[in-house]
Amino acid sequence: MNQHLKETSSTNAWLMADVRSRRERGEPVPDLFAVYADFQTAGRGAGTNKWYSSRGLNILTSICFDTKLAATEQFVFNLWFATSTRRFLAKHVPEVIIKWPNDMYIHDRKLAGDLTEHSVSGNRLDFTVAGIGIDVNEEVFPDWIPNPTSLFLETGHRYDIGTLMDEYLAVLRERRPLLNPEHSAELREEYLSHLYRLNELQSYNIKGQQITAIIRNIDRFGRLVLELPDGRQEAYGFKEIGYVI
Repeated sequence: MNQHLKETSSTNAWLMADVRSRRERGEPVPDLFAVYADFQTAGRGAGTNKWYSSRGLNILTSICFDTKLAATEQFVFNLWFATSTRRFLAKHVPEVIIKWPNDMYIHDRKLAGDLTEHSVSGNRLDFTVAGIGIDVNEEVFPDWIPNPTSLFLETGHRYDIGTLMDEYLAVLRERRPLLNPEHSAELREEYLSHLYRLNELQSYNIKGQQITAIIRNIDRFGRLVLELPDGRQEAYGFKEIGYVI
């Protein structure tokens, strides 16, 4: 059974605390257990980013996974979660694509973003909490959000959040067997086939300098591989590169 909250500080914080409390009581990690909220008072994105959402209009959810992955295989989870989320959203907006490492875009506009947190025990992932915010019925965004969009703005349709949550979780359950290193090549191929700006000459901020480069690949650590103007290929981790949009 999933948990619906009227309000919380952060669905990720709520679920991380809940799972750790279960661990202390000797209870198993509830795989694919989800909490979703109408409103977050301190919603978070990746890094120090904040997540904006009006009350009751959007999907604000965190989901627990008992992945049993090795700590070195964390990017397998990212591949699986990003492609699964894209599959769900593409049912409503087929043009949705993945902006590395885990945002969902429609053309140059951001539709969703996630925040994944792993609890590591020894050399394995004890459990993973993946939080995601999906702009669903939002119409007007604050000026500090640079390039947002929502399902409503893209389709003109209003959506029931509970129904969408059920659809989303159904996709995750259906694709759950793929969350395995044995399927990493398949997941990687799917991820790359829907990767924003792949093989396009575009502008990026790298080490304080704006350059034009081409996204060619992702490496086994999940870093973005760019072909630079001199023909060299370099890999960049999160926060080492910025998109110019």
